[in-house]
Amino acid sequence: MQKFFFLFLFINGITFSQTHGTCKITKTSPDTKTKITFRFVSPSGKPATSHLAFKMNGDTIIQPKIDKKTGLFIMTVAPGSYSFNFYVKFWYDVDSAPIVLKPKTNTMVVVKFEAKEIGGEAIK
Repeated sequence: MQKFFFLFLFINGITFSQTHGTCKITKTSPDTKTKITFRFVSPSGKPATSHLAFKMNGDTIIQPKIDKKTGLFIMTVAPGSYSFNFYVKFWYDVDSAPIVLKPKTNTMVVVKFEAKEIGGEAIK
């Protein structure tokens, strides 16, 4: 049965990107640099640590080196406004609203992915 399921996934692997999931933004204590800390969460609630990438401001593609235990990735950027599109194969893409980063802050962004339903229509 598992072989059939995986075969079904590969045969029907071409799907259109749909946006589901959440992107929660919170401010944390000030720091000496402007940082943005991402915490990636899988559909099961565990840290998402691999096969993940995101676009920053629609064009810069980043493939982060995520901490395997925590699912955290920390990035230092210049103050300004940023938007992100997070994606992992077989999970829905997650888009953020524009995030304004002020000097000397550390902003935490929690990205929770949801699994895609592969093939066919949803059962009602």
